[in-house]
Amino acid sequence: MEKDFVITGIKRIVYVGEEEYPEKVTRFGMSAVQNELIFTFSGQNTVYFNGKALKTLPGTVRFLPEGRVYEYVVDREVNGACIDIVFTADRVISKDAFITSPILNQKLPALFKKAFSIWVAKGEGYRFECISLLYKILAELWKESYLPDADFKKIEPAVTYINENFLSEKLSAEGLAKRCGISYAYLKRLFIRRFGMPPKRYVISLKINLACDLLRSEMYSVSQVAEMSGYDDIYFFSRQFKEYIGISPTEFIKKFKSSK
Repeated sequence: MEKDFVITGIKRIVYVGEEEYPEKVTRFGMSAVQNELIFTFSGQNTVYFNGKALKTLPGTVRFLPEGRVYEYVVDREVNGACIDIVFTADRVISKDAFITSPILNQKLPALFKKAFSIWVAKGEGYRFECISLLYKILAELWKESYLPDADFKKIEPAVTYINENFLSEKLSAEGLAKRCGISYAYLKRLFIRRFGMPPKRYVISLKINLACDLLRSEMYSVSQVAEMSGYDDIYFFSRQFKEYIGISPTEFIKKFKSSK
């Protein structure tokens, strides 16, 4: 994938929900397309694009290159949700479509969600903000290869424990480091290199990403979502949600509904 390019514009940012395409197989039209970067939040499918089969799972990022399309088929095993950023660049980024392995970096889903929120709000300078966020997304994708597997294994016990317990108990820095048999300073350094954030921020990101999914379901009130996401104080939840996503939970619900 070309790394020395300039984003020249964003055509659209769309949220595709679980009910958007109820059929098992969707065949898209044969036409010229722009570059697409798609983050999958849930679901499982196989995308057949110009001779390549791309297995899509939660946490994967799919890239589709601009140009003529002679095959674009999505075969769904489990319906899911994703955010699709369609953009142009000053040169060919890649001639081939590709997909990443499932990414644990919790910064990426938040960046995609924030870009979508800003796009649908269409406030002053929203296109520039979205381009800025797209650059950040690309930077995070390239960071994925910077932590060797041997180093990731050193923090894997902490990552697994956080993922399984971030709602059920208070997590201490010392306890996480002890699980890995390393100092907290070293754990924090490896966390930042792998996820772009320290363990404490990683825990917050898991809670806020869960809250976004619950709000999009439209099944719960903001106070219920706060409680289900591990917050005792709705005001603290709202403040942290806005700090992380850029808008309040109530605004998030309104923008989500208006984008449907």
